[in-house]
Amino acid sequence: MKNVKNIEFFSPELLAKYLLNEVNPEEKSEVDAWLNHSDENREELEQIRKMLDSVDAFYKAEDFNSVAAWQKVQSKMHTPQLRVTQKNNVRKEVISLFYKVAAIVVFAILLGTAGYYFGFRNKITEVYSEIISTEKQVISEYTLPDGSVVALNSNSKLVFQRNFKGNTREVTIYGEAFFDVKHDASKPFIINAGNAQVKVLGTSFNVKAYPETESVEVVVATGKVLVTGKTGIEVNDNHPILLVQGEKGIVANNGSIPAKMENTNPNYLAWKTLDFVFNEIPLHDVIACLENTYHIDIEVSQPELNDLKLTAHFENRPIDFVLNVVRLTFNLDLSEENEQFTFSGRSKN
Repeated sequence: MKNVKNIEFFSPELLAKYLLNEVNPEEKSEVDAWLNHSDENREELEQIRKMLDSVDAFYKAEDFNSVAAWQKVQSKMHTPQLRVTQKNNVRKEVISLFYKVAAIVVFAILLGTAGYYFGFRNKITEVYSEIISTEKQVISEYTLPDGSVVALNSNSKLVFQRNFKGNTREVTIYGEAFFDVKHDASKPFIINAGNAQVKVLGTSFNVKAYPETESVEVVVATGKVLVTGKTGIEVNDNHPILLVQGEKGIVANNGSIPAKMENTNPNYLAWKTLDFVFNEIPLHDVIACLENTYHIDIEVSQPELNDLKLTAHFENRPIDFVLNVVRLTFNLDLSEENEQFTFSGRSKN
């Protein structure tokens, strides 16, 4: 079942918390997705940053009367939205988060820029959606607003603007996904994935960008994609790589230049297709592939079993069938306990 949640970014409070490093992991993820959506969003955050800095400077002035200023804000807003307490120190030691955010409004009104504040608030009201797959769930097909189709591997999340406004179709992936992008030359499709950005017009490709891994991997099934490295939210256009069918691009999370190579792994999409091709592949690598696809634990009782090499082709077969073929091929014993499978020493008949 698809797990879809709407995200609305309309609150400067959340952006202020983000700038003060007071967001929880979920809030940080939401703001990061919003920032990655467009340069305009990043400019809006910078405006909030500048206002916070100005608030600090203004608050430090001896003649600043916080109570009177807040009363002035309340009179203009009619209904209070934040509660403020008066303190005598500065920055994080003194200004609570709620006072800090309220001070943004105070400062704007004192400077005669209340119109900008409310205009900004309305301007950033955008509705986002996110698709989330659980630890052992694969979402085989989801159609995006432009008609593009995406499949999501387990433990992954895709964030996208509900209506793809503007001149691009931009999404952010946390985890692994396969995209089949609908062609639209006037509106490029952009994927933000860790320290990489992928741009396409219409093609199909796999992106693997789990936050805990050391790199982002892009494999092209059809068409062409342009992969560019990123530093934080800034895109480095100096060293993009163009990938075509059968090629793989890797972008390390340490900010190194993207690398291009031939994709030699025929099973990169097995998590979606359940189609496996093993040609003299060590059992250790076979097990890793099966674990990633079927979300199970497989062990071997003796390390030397890992060196056994398997040649086989499985097409949309259940895990029990696959494991039994491996068992019979190498004349092994196979046991299961608490959803963990174990291959052990060769049977003696």
